[in-house]
Amino acid sequence: MQFWGITGVQKEAVLAARRSVVTVEEIVDELDPRPGAVVLPAWTVSFVAAVPGGAHPSYALGYSARDNDFYVAWDAISRDREAFTAWLEREVLGPGARRAGAAQ
Repeated sequence: MQFWGITGVQKEAVLAARRSVVTVEEIVDELDPRPGAVVLPAWTVSFVAAVPGGAHPSYALGYSARDNDFYVAWDAISRDREAFTAWLEREVLGPGARRAGAAQ
């Protein structure tokens, strides 16, 4: 598994875990070297799931852009319980909810 961009402590978290589930933009047969990329050995990853668009509203470097409008809207949504509950139903739980990988 290879990842790049702002990696934070992801490498350390995976190495410290007993199991890990990794969501990725794509699964490839061969890794192209990228400057500054982190490559995790196979034994550190328990399961890999292809979830294109799964980083939303954040970004996946080279795959998608940060959804700044979402972050601006989230400030108000997260401060109001009714707004948050309505958002949760519409975007996550309810029928027609936006799902990772779906058109945004």
